Amino acid sequence: MQKKVIIIAIQERYLDTITKQVKEILGDKITIHSITVKDLRQNTINSGDIVLISNSQIKGLVNQLIPVNCPIIIAKRDINYTNIRTLIDLPPGQKILVVNDNKQNTEETVRSLREIVFEHEYQAYDPEVPISSSIDYIVTPGEQHLLPGGLLSVIDVGPRLLDLSTFEEITELLGLEYPKTQIVKRYLKACVSLSRYDRVKTGNSKDIRNVAQYHFEDIIAISDSVRRAVDIAKKYAVDDTIAQIYIEGEKGTGKSMFAQAIHNYSNSSELPFILINCISKPFDILEKELFGYEEEGEVSQGVFELANNGTVCINGVSELPLSTQKRLFDMLDSRSFTRISGNEVIHLQARVIVTNYKNSESLLEQNLFYEKLYHLLMKTSVNVPSLSERMEDFIPLIENMKQRINRTDIKFTDEVISYLKSYKWVGNVKELYNVITYLSFLEDSPIQLDSLPFYLRSNAKKEESNKVDVQREIISKIEEHGFLDESIEILSTFIEGKKVHTSYGRKALKKCLEEKGLNISEQQLRMRLEVLHDIGLTIVRQGRAGSTISRKGEAFIKEYKKNAAITEAKEVINTIE
Repeated sequence: MQKKVIIIAIQERYLDTITKQVKEILGDKITIHSITVKDLRQNTINSGDIVLISNSQIKGLVNQLIPVNCPIIIAKRDINYTNIRTLIDLPPGQKILVVNDNKQNTEETVRSLREIVFEHEYQAYDPEVPISSSIDYIVTPGEQHLLPGGLLSVIDVGPRLLDLSTFEEITELLGLEYPKTQIVKRYLKACVSLSRYDRVKTGNSKDIRNVAQYHFEDIIAISDSVRRAVDIAKKYAVDDTIAQIYIEGEKGTGKSMFAQAIHNYSNSSELPFILINCISKPFDILEKELFGYEEEGEVSQGVFELANNGTVCINGVSELPLSTQKRLFDMLDSRSFTRISGNEVIHLQARVIVTNYKNSESLLEQNLFYEKLYHLLMKTSVNVPSLSERMEDFIPLIENMKQRINRTDIKFTDEVISYLKSYKWVGNVKELYNVITYLSFLEDSPIQLDSLPFYLRSNAKKEESNKVDVQREIISKIEEHGFLDESIEILSTFIEGKKVHTSYGRKALKKCLEEKGLNISEQQLRMRLEVLHDIGLTIVRQGRAGSTISRKGEAFIKEYKKNAAITEAKEVINTIE
């Protein structure tokens, strides 16, 4: 019986990469199971399994879920040597900035580059420090989305891989009779196989998953938008007459989680659940995995047969060519199909869940979504809202993540929470999870802006700079007319009124200001209101509705008072000193 190795990492993308590497080198010797930290549960790892974790920081998060008699190997990482040809070809003495996702990983990458391509000068990127004008190139190990603005030439050396010593440790621990020379040969083969970071990935079994571990109870649904999605999904789940369900939502919103919850809530929950990923897979392999094939007398069943009466989830349907989408429609419409190159008509018994991360209507307009399939799927569709559409869930999501990674002690400053709420989460809940997991490795308490990952910290400073610029511009425009203090008092009065759902006509506003000790004529008040309206700080309604403050005005007055409080506090401190 083959020995089992469990690979654990934080991010799915990196987990897929190192799983592929382990398969290339030891796939014929061991059974491999890979899982992210967020998906790890009690009893996922069995007694006696070998556990390989992607870095030492994860160990504290997963220790309690690993049986005591399971050996743990902490992976060491190195750059992929086959991706450094461009660096080698550069004239010696180039000044190179190295960008990775955090300080530790950046420094590790710098050390690797200095050891291997020693002809150049390397500098670790720090978002707090301006980029030197003497920098010739920027190098990143597959983290181009983190690169700072105003870039020079960028060299992407691809994601770092497990180093050779990690495989020597695995083989020694498992007691495998495996000559070192053979490990080296297969290691080099894996480096070549995983080279060219932007290549089209080849299909393999890692893209087919057979576990439905999530339930509706696992979905944080405080917001109305998510509650509606859950209610619709539950309704579809228990209705056995619904043969296919369509789940749409941006990347990272949790579509796969919904699909698994639907399966576990259905009457087929004890039957197979198979998820197949269509993203970045050759179409011929996808069709064979979906429908099966017959070739030279050999019959291979596809997932629609293997699932029997269970559930098949097709992740990323828009990645399929129209011809395959048509074949999928024909199968769903007739509830039958044939294998590739086969003639036997097979009855479809499984329920099919289809997910998509792109806007289906837009794809339809671009002729990238087979129209009949679109209309069929839209009859029973679920839309999973983006993180920006479910901000009521933001804090509960963070609290849930803290519990799942066993770091309920993590605290955040109000400034950090405010910034995280305002940040545009392109990767949605998945990106938020990755950030919280990263922060869980830190000893900082509470978490402050400087604790955030490089790209978030850099973005926060840009936003803060933009706020200052906007603040200065507004103050300058008001001061052109010479009544800043009066304008601040007017805006503050509007905010007080908004809290009790009250807007003001000029007379009512004038009276409120007089009660505060500010006496100005109606003509003066009219002029001040006109200026504030022109700048966009107030909203003027017709008739008796009165005027109120705009969102821009609220943001301005909040920032103005915060800065005033800081200035006052500094003055007090200076007086004490």
